[in-house]
Amino acid sequence: MSLRRRILALIALLLVASLIGGGILTYWQGVQRIELEMSSALRVGDNAIRDAVMPLRAGPVSEGQLERLVSSFDGDRHLRAKLISADGRTLRDSHVLEPSHPAPQWLYRLLTAPPHSVDVTLPHYSGKIVLAVDPLNEVSEVWDDAKLKLGLMGGFCILVLAMISFTLGRALKPLEDFSRALQRVGGGDYAAHVSETGPQELAAIYKGFNLMAAKLADAEHQNGQLNEQLSTVQDEERAEIARDLHDEVGPFLFAVDVDAQTIQPLLARDARDEVVARAAAIRQSVVHMQTHLRSIMSRLRPSMLIDLGLAHAADQLAEFWRARYSNIVFDIDCANESFGIKLDEAAFRILQEGTNNAIRHGKPSRISLMSRRIDGDVLLVSVSDDGHGIRDSGHTGFGLQGMRDRLALLGGWISVDTGLDGRGVSLTARIPIRDPLAGGPPGALPGGLPGGRQRHAADVP
Repeated sequence: MSLRRRILALIALLLVASLIGGGILTYWQGVQRIELEMSSALRVGDNAIRDAVMPLRAGPVSEGQLERLVSSFDGDRHLRAKLISADGRTLRDSHVLEPSHPAPQWLYRLLTAPPHSVDVTLPHYSGKIVLAVDPLNEVSEVWDDAKLKLGLMGGFCILVLAMISFTLGRALKPLEDFSRALQRVGGGDYAAHVSETGPQELAAIYKGFNLMAAKLADAEHQNGQLNEQLSTVQDEERAEIARDLHDEVGPFLFAVDVDAQTIQPLLARDARDEVVARAAAIRQSVVHMQTHLRSIMSRLRPSMLIDLGLAHAADQLAEFWRARYSNIVFDIDCANESFGIKLDEAAFRILQEGTNNAIRHGKPSRISLMSRRIDGDVLLVSVSDDGHGIRDSGHTGFGLQGMRDRLALLGGWISVDTGLDGRGVSLTARIPIRDPLAGGPPGALPGGLPGGRQRHAADVP
């Protein structure tokens, strides 16, 4: 059940309880009123009869006089008079005025007590006059009054309930909109927005929700871009591995096949020396292919290199690129120290990604790789080159974002800077060694270093 319906149901119960209480009070007042009216009417009638028969005490009383006395009560609203003879016969009975709108019989039985009556003895007459109350007209008046009161109370309650329902509808509409917006966000629609109007407390919640939805939408957009860039990078990696296999492994496989096919004819001619030479050639080709495959595997699984130390892994990384770009000079300054598998792998990934980006986008002639402990508990990793710098494309590539995400899990941060003359790129990362939950130094930004060097948004795929 919605909050609005819960509140309306509670208010309706209170109003119904008020109506019941009003009905009980009206009933009690009706009983008291009928009792009072009947007692008063009986006393007035008794006094009237006694006053009427007072002059008759001096002489005999005829039945005609008494019947006329009883007839004088015809049309009375509350009293009924009867002339009773000595033998108990009713000689004359007055008629009570019938109500125009009689009350229901159940209400008559509910409101009336046992009927009150009084016997009036007559001088010089053996019979009597009996006065009895008839509450029918009074009950009808109480019934009409109760219908009016309860009708007014019911109408008032309905009016109050309608006004409260309208007020609640307007007051809770922002919450209903907020609930629908939450459902939309839960369904993946991050464009949901709610109005930031209303009470101060709710306005703050609405503002926070809009900010959250905007950040989720931005994150979804960035994830889409990162997925696209990841797919591109994966395709490039596959293409590069395919080229390596085709250019490096393919020719040697062909050479092995050729050498293997010549062995059988050579054996047929008993040319053992040539067979030995062919076998040695096959062995040399296999060794070259194994070396190249290990190089490819080290790129895919750097832990094979990291097991021998970060300095060794950096040397192997440099050797891999020297074999392809002999004109690039590598300066390596990596401490031969292990900081744990997670930090070592993160540091190697930074060196690897920074080197890849420098070669692909900067066309450098010199690349410097460095990793060392600073300030006792921080691992500093940097890749710098003398290429043509960074061209600002307005977005951050997957490689740099991936490094930032990796470092964020370790409590580290990264910066990418260019030289003052616009040439050369320096990628620097700091990773806490002792406290992986520590944040950056005061003034550090997620994408930059504190201090006065120039910052650029790197287009690193």
